Order: sequence, then structure tokens, then C-alpha cells
Amino acid sequence: MSGRPLAQFFALAAEAVRDAVRRRIAVALAALSLLSLVGVDSCTSCGAGTFVVDGQPVDVTRLLGWTGMVLYGLLALWTVALAGALASDHLEQTLADGSALLALARPVGRGTFALARLAGALAVSFGTGAVLLAGTALFLRTRYALPLGPAAFAAASAALSAVAVGALAMTASLVLPRLATIALVFVGVAGIAFANVAGLAGAELSPLWSALHRFGPPIGSGLALAVSSWTGRELPAPPALVLARLALWATFAPALLTVVFRRIDLGRAGP
Repeated sequence: MSGRPLAQFFALAAEAVRDAVRRRIAVALAALSLLSLVGVDSCTSCGAGTFVVDGQPVDVTRLLGWTGMVLYGLLALWTVALAGALASDHLEQTLADGSALLALARPVGRGTFALARLAGALAVSFGTGAVLLAGTALFLRTRYALPLGPAAFAAASAALSAVAVGALAMTASLVLPRLATIALVFVGVAGIAFANVAGLAGAELSPLWSALHRFGPPIGSGLALAVSSWTGRELPAPPALVLARLALWATFAPALLTVVFRRIDLGRAGP
């Protein structure tokens, strides 16, 4: 995009951000993130003390590493799922209320409009997710002495995953009812993450789970590779390859969204 289409994109994206902020699901997302951060504060404070068993101090470095890995990984997955949930009907609602037809009555391309709606939903998701993950990383650093590098790598992986999941959810919302799309987001994120972690652990997977692990967006692989260094364990997958696959999905999913949106009947009612 360049020139006028680029200006249209930013104007539509700003409008999409305002729409997303006004939605109740965005308020719930922010509230959940705040509550999660409070929970992380309480949980990580347990690691600040010294553990003594039978009068002998216990080295809990490895235990704290596993705790940090699981805690940060789950919160990152939660952030990805919430991004998909917020994006799931952010485009479809404009078809239901007719605002898409009004916007496209101007010389605005369908692809520009769809990507702007996606950007608006992701901007809100990234904002709340950044606060949650940054706060968690800070707690893990100050209380568990865990390095920030893996947390930054995991946050980048989560951001790419959120783009892919958000775009796929927005595409699915054009053909599925809202509740079905949201359910698909949470089930899909959890299922792919499970397949990734099980595959990296060397578990024998069924053909379906193996296909999800090998060809689906490596949501869990990216996070596991990032924070596994906190436990001192190396996982059998090249980080560069996993990041490349995430980047590919983060490019493919928005492209698929624009293709599908260009082919639907804008005069139809929402599903």
C-alpha cells in the first residue's frame, strides 16, 4: 500500500481501534489482564523466600525456572487466544450493522478495509498483552532472577502468533457464527500448543496431532523454545526455523483474510 490507500488504511485502523475500545469484550480483556497480573504478583512472591528441608537450604533455581516457564508460557497463550477472540467478529460486525457498506461506498479497497479492522483489533490486544507480559517478565526477573532475553523472544513469538490467530479467526467469522468462531479460537490455540509441546518432548503423536505440530502455526513451539532456557534444557528444534514458520503464518493468514473478504457477498446478513 502506498499514497492514498496507505492513508485510508491508517484512518480506518484508527476507527477500528476506537470501535474495539468501546466494545465490552475489550473492557473484559483489560480487566482479565489486570487480574492476571495481580495473580502473577501473588504467585511469584512465593519464590522470594528461602526453602529449608530438614535444616538444609534447598537450591530451588531449577524449580523457579520451570515455574517461570510454565507461568509465562500460559499467559502468552492466553494473550494469543484473547487476540483471536477480539478479532473474531471485529470485521463481521461491520457487515451486520452495514458500516462496511458505507465505508466501501467510498473508493476504499476491500483488502484495505479488512486489514484495517484486523489492525484495530490487534492494537488493543497488543496493548493489554504487552502490559501483562512485561509485568510478568519484570516479576520473574526481580524475584526469580530469570533473564529477560527469553521473555522478549517469547513475547515476539506471541505477537506473531496473535497476528496469525487473529487473522484466521476474522476469516472464520465470515462463514461461522460468533460463538463457534470464539470456541474454535480457544480450542485451536490450546490444541496446537499441546501438539507442539508434546512433539518437542518426543511424544508419539497421532496423524492429526502430528500434522498440527508440523504444519500448523507453531504457537507453542515458539514459546517453549524461548523460555526453556530458564530451565537449562535445550529443545530439539532450531529457533530460527520456528520463527520463520511463525512469520510465514503471520503473512499468510492476513492474505487469506483479504482473499476471502473480497469474495463474499457484502449484502448478506451476518452469520
